[in-house]
Amino acid sequence: MAMSRQSKRFVPPTKEQRIQALGKTDELDEDIQRALTIAIDESFLPMPIPTENDWLTSHYEPGQTVNQFERLKKPQACSTCSILYIQPFGDFNGPRSPNLNIICEFSHIFFPGCQTEILPSISLNDKMKKRINRQTKQPQYLVSNFINHLEKMQQKRHNRHELFSIGVTMVDIYPDSDWNFVYGEASVDEGLAVYSFARFDPLFPNSSLKPCTGEEQILILKRAVSTYVHEVMHLFGFEHCIYYLCLMNGTNCEEEMDRQLIYLCPICLRKMYSIFQKNDFNVIQMYKNLFELSKKIGFEEEANWYENRLKILNENSENV
Repeated sequence: MAMSRQSKRFVPPTKEQRIQALGKTDELDEDIQRALTIAIDESFLPMPIPTENDWLTSHYEPGQTVNQFERLKKPQACSTCSILYIQPFGDFNGPRSPNLNIICEFSHIFFPGCQTEILPSISLNDKMKKRINRQTKQPQYLVSNFINHLEKMQQKRHNRHELFSIGVTMVDIYPDSDWNFVYGEASVDEGLAVYSFARFDPLFPNSSLKPCTGEEQILILKRAVSTYVHEVMHLFGFEHCIYYLCLMNGTNCEEEMDRQLIYLCPICLRKMYSIFQKNDFNVIQMYKNLFELSKKIGFEEEANWYENRLKILNENSENV
């Protein structure tokens, strides 16, 4: 990614500022109210002072409170507009490609009431603008190639049930000549996004056709799931989270991405509730489903976090 040093230094929000960003919770349903207020310091780590190469060192972000989020004009999932399309570009049959079906499973859980469909893959062609990256010596494709195609296909489908269309690819991508690379990019107004799995492979740029080890497979899949959910949440109007370590933190590199687990902090969870409460948003069931799926596919840290969080919330419920 492009690195541009900022003049304004990021200072982590105080506990009082985090509480203020969350807003009032006393009128919410009991389950979500407990999830937002019980044992927060025990389950969620506040945003630390960023290190030299972290996102917030080079990108100043003021943060987005729940109140600011709720005042946005943003897409709403409903019975007549609820389909999320995943559009693969290029080959996904390689031994080091993440499983798109598992990404779909996470999509169903994080976005209740939304139907996620994987479309047939579209081949890359010579008409698509690309370059050779000076650092990796590997081909890179311009992001607008994918966004433009997604837009054309969206217009061709003319499906009133379509909410978003998300392109995914195993080739490296860049947004313009000033950037080294980008993981993904979203066009909120059009409901379009694209992201690349290329750099999620720990062997990149020397990725080969040899099979993944179990550890590599989990790492690639975890990075892919994290980025997919992150990008879709941008389409719903979420800005990067600066309040806690959270799935919605900005990232400059894979190492920074790997420090984040696949869960939402109280502030981002509250925003999620504001979108999906009409779809019978059930935070306890969501946590149970994420625990079971994380355990099944080997996301041990996530499975442990959801299991511990459920124990805390269930114990508190029994004591009420």
